[in-house]
Amino acid sequence: MAINVEMPLHKARELMAPYRNAMPINNPLPEIDNEPPEPPNVLVDAVSLGGPSDAKQKPLVRHVLVKDLNKIGTRLKFEHPKNGVFSNKAPMGLYALFDGQSCAGEPGPMAAEFCARNFHMKLLKRLAELTPESSDEVAVQTALVGSFEDLDQELLANQPEVNDGCGAAVALLIGTRLFTAVLGQCSAMVGSAPEPSRFLPVLLGGRQGVVDGDFMRIRFAGGIVYGDNNVARIRHPTGAESSVSRSLGDRFWKDPQVGSGMKAPLVVCIPDVQMLSLREPDEHPFLVLAASTVAAALTPQELVDIGGEYPSQPRAACGEVATRALAARAGAAQCTAVEVCFLPPRSKFGDNKKRAPGTAGPEPAPAYPAKKARVAFAPGGGTASMRLRHIMLRYQDGPQKDGKKALRTRQEAEAVLRKALGELRADLRAAKKAPKDAMELVSVTSKKFAEICKRLSECETARKALL
Repeated sequence: MAINVEMPLHKARELMAPYRNAMPINNPLPEIDNEPPEPPNVLVDAVSLGGPSDAKQKPLVRHVLVKDLNKIGTRLKFEHPKNGVFSNKAPMGLYALFDGQSCAGEPGPMAAEFCARNFHMKLLKRLAELTPESSDEVAVQTALVGSFEDLDQELLANQPEVNDGCGAAVALLIGTRLFTAVLGQCSAMVGSAPEPSRFLPVLLGGRQGVVDGDFMRIRFAGGIVYGDNNVARIRHPTGAESSVSRSLGDRFWKDPQVGSGMKAPLVVCIPDVQMLSLREPDEHPFLVLAASTVAAALTPQELVDIGGEYPSQPRAACGEVATRALAARAGAAQCTAVEVCFLPPRSKFGDNKKRAPGTAGPEPAPAYPAKKARVAFAPGGGTASMRLRHIMLRYQDGPQKDGKKALRTRQEAEAVLRKALGELRADLRAAKKAPKDAMELVSVTSKKFAEICKRLSECETARKALL
């Protein structure tokens, strides 16, 4: 005889509660972080002066500035590991120059242009091949070397019309780690500031010429090395000579079928690779990449001294470097410099990021009004905004169409502005005491800047003497 005993619903719920709460479907879903990595917090620019006099000819030096390598990798569907040097969504930037003047054969633009267009692809592919178990500093350096080899192999195998070669100075920034790869007679260095207003160069490769370790290899391959140090040269079995033993391209010096009498390549593409852990921006404020002509004309100390003259002003610093180098070379070369200025890390909640609900942090900054008053005061008496003076110069690249005398070029205009900056710095150094904040800095330099504005600026405000 069966007895059917009905259990009250509330009692059944109490008995089932422990089992129901333990079921995976009832567990809270983990939070998914879909925010992409930020780009490196840097200011970067490059200036190139000189080169071919014919405007139709391609430049001999090409520079590449990839400000957010993570974004480019995502678009091209290259995914690197997320641990090791890449952990914590490390920002990634790529800065490089390829110099067709630093080569074994006759200078030319084609190898430099090919390398500038394709290097980032080779590097991203190599980084994507790294495993979570091998994503350390050595692995990244190996990837850089492999990228040079991949690029050189494709250039020689698939670009038969390219016979010239190029050197290179490449900087890969991952978080606070700076990886450099330098080839030929280009150079790379970081400006180190052991104390305010004093800068020392931290050399990261450059001015290799004929590398000491290549002597035996070159002799075995059928070449001859004569001279020493910076004047050493390689002699090809045909009698041709080279001042470098490493470059990209240079088919005649690498392919035994092209270079008669060679047993093996006389020139290789293996770069000098180094890594530097960057300290705070006031200790390591900037990086300089220099083409071979710049490295030959200016010493490393001169390069970092110029960088120190224009703090966080990479365009001005590169313009001064290129101008001085071109003058030293008597205008007979293309002089190119790249500078990367390192800035303090961004705050967790920047002005352009939305704040998560319930999260502590500043609200996004409001949009600027369409028109500002000369001075606006915030509640409590503080200054919220201020209209600033400016210097504007006209310039024009190329001749005017109406036959009139051409205006100054952009380089000439920038030289005038750099001179104005020099006047302001000299006036600031002459002050009795250094300004303690931005407001005091404006106060100290205001009179001198107003004078320069009236003298140099070509805007309507200056013409009407409203400054």
